[in-house]
Amino acid sequence: MKPIKVDWTTFKSNVDSRNLSVQYIEYTDYYDLFILEDSLVLNCLVHKDSGDDQTDFEDNYKDLGNKKHSQLNYPFGAKELNDKKIFKRVHGKSDTLTTGSNDLIFVVPYNWVKITGVEFVGSEIGDYASLYVLDSTTGTYSTVPDYQLNQFGFDVMLAKDIYSHKSEFDADLYLNMQIKIVYNSISDKDVGINFILNELK
Repeated sequence: MKPIKVDWTTFKSNVDSRNLSVQYIEYTDYYDLFILEDSLVLNCLVHKDSGDDQTDFEDNYKDLGNKKHSQLNYPFGAKELNDKKIFKRVHGKSDTLTTGSNDLIFVVPYNWVKITGVEFVGSEIGDYASLYVLDSTTGTYSTVPDYQLNQFGFDVMLAKDIYSHKSEFDADLYLNMQIKIVYNSISDKDVGINFILNELK
């Protein structure tokens, strides 16, 4: 899979939000960094020029880098939870945005899932989003249609091109609940959103 080349700010934002280990090769004049998880491969060069990027990498990331996948934390310790089997389900959707506020809806298609992450593709610096969980359009769980059950993103500032957040703590969602994203865009554009779900059945 061809890596996406990004700057240091975008790279470390994804490292931090996804709780990943930086993999790197050290050369005489620069560090060649990458992260790899599922469908995401990001690459970044940090030059040894005594600049802020080099200092930040060496002070805050280098010593924690080059860990094996088995050394990293995952939200579930096994493929089973409460006598249910866990199946990863990643759903993507694309939307055309207008400048300003846009409401985007994803309807949960499974009886029971745990959401552990969200990815935005095509975002720009200055974009931000809030994420809500709503009841179904018929009020299945609260008796009130589209009732706001929870909020798990509060004016989240999105990174350029790709922003990803993966949590060690899951949230339960049930059939026909809705994930509502209020996306504030600085321009008219198309974006993609991936929902990282884990079905229990």
